[in-house]
Amino acid sequence: MASTTVIDIQRPPIYSVARRSRVDASNTRTQAGKGMEAVTASTIPLEHIACPLCSATGYRVRYQIPDLALDRPGIFTLVECAGCGLLYQNPRPSLRDIGTFYPPDYEPFGLTPPWAESRRLRQVLHLYGLKKRWGVVERFAPSRERHRAILDVGCATGLFLAAGSDDWRKVGVELSTYAARYARSQFGLTVYEGTLEDAPLEGPLFDVITMWDVLEHLHDPLASLRRARALLHPDGILVARVPNRDALEVCCFGDAWAGFDQPRHMVVPDPLRIRLLLERAGFQVTALPPMGGSYGVIVLSWTFWLKKHVREERRRRLARRALDNLPMRLALLPAIWLIEHLLGRGSSITVVAQPTGGAC
Repeated sequence: MASTTVIDIQRPPIYSVARRSRVDASNTRTQAGKGMEAVTASTIPLEHIACPLCSATGYRVRYQIPDLALDRPGIFTLVECAGCGLLYQNPRPSLRDIGTFYPPDYEPFGLTPPWAESRRLRQVLHLYGLKKRWGVVERFAPSRERHRAILDVGCATGLFLAAGSDDWRKVGVELSTYAARYARSQFGLTVYEGTLEDAPLEGPLFDVITMWDVLEHLHDPLASLRRARALLHPDGILVARVPNRDALEVCCFGDAWAGFDQPRHMVVPDPLRIRLLLERAGFQVTALPPMGGSYGVIVLSWTFWLKKHVREERRRRLARRALDNLPMRLALLPAIWLIEHLLGRGSSITVVAQPTGGAC
């Protein structure tokens, strides 16, 4: 599985998100679900790239992982850059082909808003999660006498924006036609389809830009961060949440850890690498507020581990239920709180950053 062999690629990176033309969503996420059964690893070409952070071509293979979340065919490789240490997918599906791995039933595209959820516990947890996100935004956003403006990159079906106060002017960017259409029709939101780089937005427009569980999905995170910087007011903030490679669960679950989520996650940073990525894009990190959420990732990772190691479906269900229940959640709460707040080794990293004065 893991290897310390250093491989030097003698080819340049293929991708160029910042300069590519507008992505037709029918060729990306919304195309998923059509003929999925026929997709094999050989029919999806993989591109070899240099490190998305430092452009080095040397790397060490760390993990080779199947699609544990959606069971799509193929084995995908996470490598560690020999130059800066970033963990990234290489080779990987191209931006044009990655939509194959985002079917309409992909969980972030879920259509049930939390206030309409039939199960009370799920409703409470979902609403609490949205409240925590907005709490971070309100805590760190600059004050204004006028209405403030927020851009949510990768807004999916718009639930986060819809949950916020009407005192905000809300705009979203979403690659999926399916999800963007829902956000506009159900919540009346302004949502641009495509990539952030291709959105028809110019100049400093926003007080806050959010990227909730989005940055790790981007083919060129540096280009997207630089674009975000150009759209922020000088005293505005960027709020991003990414999986934490240093999470304690990685030691327990190995390549079954849900934060790897291959092949959808292009990069999996740790606190040092996310700071370096932001600094290279022209930001300075001002806060790393812990937001919780590790229990859900632990349950999902346990599910993936069982899928890999336990053949009998009944045994898998029983083992999952032993962890995924309210008494166990409450019992683990103190330990998870310590891991997240004192050790900084929870499942995710939430970072607040501001543009620096100089050009990036």
